[in-house]
Amino acid sequence: MFPLRKQKKKVKKALNDSNLQKALEKASSSHFKKYNRIKDEIPWEEHKEKARRIREECVKRLPQLIQKFTEEAEKAGANVHNASTPEEALSAIEKIVRLKNARLIIKSKSMVSEEIHLNSFLEEKGFKVVETDLGEWIIQLAKEKPSHITAPALHKTKEEIAELLSHHLGKNVPPDPGEIVKVAREEMRKYFIEADIGISGANLAVAESGTLVIISNEGNARLATSLPPVHIALVTIEKFVETLEQAITLAKALIPASSGMKWTSYVSFITGPSRTTDIEKELVTGVHGPKELHIIVLDNGRLKVSKDRELDKILYCLKCGGCMLICPVFQSLGGHVYGGPVYPGGIGVLLTSITRTNKEAYSLLDFCADCKKCEEFCPVGIPTGELIQKLKTKRMPRLWEKALSFFFREKSLAEKSAKVLSILQKPFQKNGYLISLPFAWGKGKSFPVIKPAKISGEDKGKGKKVYLFQGCLVKFFFPEIRESVINSLSRLGFQVVSPPEQACCGAPSLHLGNEKDVQKLALKNIESFKKLNPDYILTVCPTGNSILKKLYPEIHPTFSRWADKIFDYTEFMVEKGLLPKEKKGIQKGTVYYHYPCHYLNSLKLRDEPKKMLRSLSFDLKEEEEPFTCCGFCGVFSLNNPEISARMWEKKRKSIVKSGAGIVATDCPGCLLQLRSNLKKESQPFHIFHSAELFDRETKA
Repeated sequence: MFPLRKQKKKVKKALNDSNLQKALEKASSSHFKKYNRIKDEIPWEEHKEKARRIREECVKRLPQLIQKFTEEAEKAGANVHNASTPEEALSAIEKIVRLKNARLIIKSKSMVSEEIHLNSFLEEKGFKVVETDLGEWIIQLAKEKPSHITAPALHKTKEEIAELLSHHLGKNVPPDPGEIVKVAREEMRKYFIEADIGISGANLAVAESGTLVIISNEGNARLATSLPPVHIALVTIEKFVETLEQAITLAKALIPASSGMKWTSYVSFITGPSRTTDIEKELVTGVHGPKELHIIVLDNGRLKVSKDRELDKILYCLKCGGCMLICPVFQSLGGHVYGGPVYPGGIGVLLTSITRTNKEAYSLLDFCADCKKCEEFCPVGIPTGELIQKLKTKRMPRLWEKALSFFFREKSLAEKSAKVLSILQKPFQKNGYLISLPFAWGKGKSFPVIKPAKISGEDKGKGKKVYLFQGCLVKFFFPEIRESVINSLSRLGFQVVSPPEQACCGAPSLHLGNEKDVQKLALKNIESFKKLNPDYILTVCPTGNSILKKLYPEIHPTFSRWADKIFDYTEFMVEKGLLPKEKKGIQKGTVYYHYPCHYLNSLKLRDEPKKMLRSLSFDLKEEEEPFTCCGFCGVFSLNNPEISARMWEKKRKSIVKSGAGIVATDCPGCLLQLRSNLKKESQPFHIFHSAELFDRETKA
């Protein structure tokens, strides 16, 4: 329990740190604006697709690529050292440093050096180490670790940075970014000139030529790798590609995601030490640049994972860091809380499982809200949420998670429990809602009452058969959504069935790490689909839709034939041309539409709600991008009520600011969050699932 209490303390501290919240908000907002602007100016999706294919291909062939790189790099005059562990890498570096009698070592930004704790190792041995990247220098002075892969001091405001530098340098440094950069430039010059050794990382390593690729903006990487007489490069094995063309393609994907720019100021291709053939064409090394280049190739658990056909996708990561800046949990906590001891964010949790231990990663798994924003953003398509789910399965569910998963698995138990709770809740309800509950998850919320409506299972209507897969929240809290779908589609000439034997889709059990229960639930539902043989399967929950469409075929391959028959309700209404003709000149009011995360990022739907709401003569009020998460996120909000509340606060501000009196969404989980929280607002809000609005507005 002690580590859990310590973790909760860190969460609370981060959420209450006004400077941290200010810094995170500014950084994420600024990055998204730049990225969003630039992605429309380049063939972004094409870059992503090409980059994904390259990573898939190269990760499968790492041993061959490393061997070829070693041969070519040594031909070019470099020295290549293979290290299986951090200890071997540190030992190799120490030997080089001692052999050269080095005193001063300068570094450009390298997360691999953080992984092996290089700075503290060298300092303990008596060497002076200076970080030359502005962000790394700041956190070195602050004696902190990076909070972000590409922006190490992301967690600090300009005021905090100015105060830190003023204290360290003994002079006043104003809180102005331009002045801070000027001071850093002046301070660093002497280190670049005096350094005995320069240490860098590398973004990529090209096998065909033995070339290192280093991408940067500040100019320090070029100085650190060219002015000192010795250059040591730290490269992890997943960085290897076959050709220079592949390296450039990956850079085209990495740079916009990382910086919001088409191209960075500097992309260095380093092949061996500096050399010349200007005198009688005789090759001489060590001209203006380093006389020696040492390349440390570090494994540290990666080669083993590269052979795992599920987890190998972790190694696709280009370390752009963009996924963190669009992650609502990272935006709430920062990288010192959400992430591993070295690598922050969701991808950091996965990298921790490789480079350290599964046990260290396990304590961080519950921080992922599985909103899929990172998966949608990732320039190489890493399914971060899915991979975290796989680690949850490896961790094995805890006792309370097993119990909750069992509850969802046993349909009859859930239904009986709902009936009992519907009776017990009566003293606590008011106007169809429960009064605010005292425990953390329910504090300040007014929950909808449980409505265990009996499903008759009778067909309604004639025509093509639609199987309505309702899901647990609709079944127990929002039966009105089910009735709205049945009524509206029946009027449109469909035969709608929603049989009582349908079970939970399995999403709660999946997020609780109980894969066996997911499989059992899937088989129950597949049997029901086969029995009724519908023309279409309709969902009113994006998460349920994604589970049915993507996970069920993996569990039961024969289910693949049903995949094309599965539709989200709003998607179905638009695609099948079932919307009424828009009546010009008629205005029924303004609707704020809340985009559920899985609706956007798993189902890839966006325009459908606009078309539906406008066909019903509503004026649509859209939130400015990036769309905020409501904070429900299923099991996540149970595990992290304080983080969920912070995420909700951002959504609340957006809704209130819109001035709309009607709020619509397409997810029952989001609906529960919206109705439960907006009840507290002084202005009245009318909150609907899109299916309810459609049914209400199209009744004769």
